[in-house]
Amino acid sequence: MDTLYLEEELVLNKAERLLSEKEIFTREEYSEVYEEYKKLLRQMKTLVKVADLTQLELKTLSEELSKVSRMDGLTELYNRRYFRELYSQEWQMAMQENSVLSLLMIDIDNFKKYNDTYGHLQGDVCLKEAAAVFRREAEKAGALVARFGGEEFVMLLPGADCRAAEQVAENLNKSMEKLNLIHPQTAVQTHVTISIGIASARPEKAGDFQLLMDEADRALYQAKADGRNCYRIFQRGSEK
Repeated sequence: MDTLYLEEELVLNKAERLLSEKEIFTREEYSEVYEEYKKLLRQMKTLVKVADLTQLELKTLSEELSKVSRMDGLTELYNRRYFRELYSQEWQMAMQENSVLSLLMIDIDNFKKYNDTYGHLQGDVCLKEAAAVFRREAEKAGALVARFGGEEFVMLLPGADCRAAEQVAENLNKSMEKLNLIHPQTAVQTHVTISIGIASARPEKAGDFQLLMDEADRALYQAKADGRNCYRIFQRGSEK
């Protein structure tokens, strides 16, 4: 570090020596100090550019790390932790605006059999292609979608009532059918299908957002019990 500004100190010492020793300077002496100054100025400009670039690189790295912490590495959807943060924010906003929220729990049917048949690498391909379908449908509906774990996904529809959520579920099932991922080991169809549970609520209490997720999960369980490749809507008052 002691040598970091060595060149600058040498130029400064030379200028100080000239000022202390002489009252009149030759053109050559002026020129020498002037050229040294120009060289240092170029160096300083380069250092400033490098510093700016470093700051940009640090900002880019920070943004990339932030993205990694929010996203699921395989599907490039939001991960479960970040989804819960967004969900809590949307719940609070819905409370303030007295608006409705709908939640879809989505599960790929017979995914273990798919993995056992084709292997985990192809299983990852299946998850990524299904996730791409979910992302497209979420964008159309203005929804948030995340991988919740394994072959389970979750979609939040701010401002959407149960009927709107039902339409999204129908679109998801149709899009999966068009994707036509062959799955000969399923008892439902010859292609990969999904089951969906739907729940809707008008938030009233800050701590109740987990309840809506539980209701959507119960509806998903019912869809699977009813044969899969379908959706079911949670009906309050029907709990056993």
